[in-house]
Amino acid sequence: MDDESRKIVNGNMANSMEEVKLLGKQMENMRDDQQLVEDDRIPDPRQFDDKDKN
Repeated sequence: MDDESRKIVNGNMANSMEEVKLLGKQMENMRDDQQLVEDDRIPDPRQFDDKDKN
């Protein structure tokens, strides 16, 4: 890859197919909330409660 294609572009999650594959591998290894609780970890907070929905 040339330097021009390696530049980060705001608003894009991945700039190349290599990055898409890497992100996919990272997502496969992510633990869900239940697994985090079992390991005495705190999962990310919810963005909003059901009562906050309009």
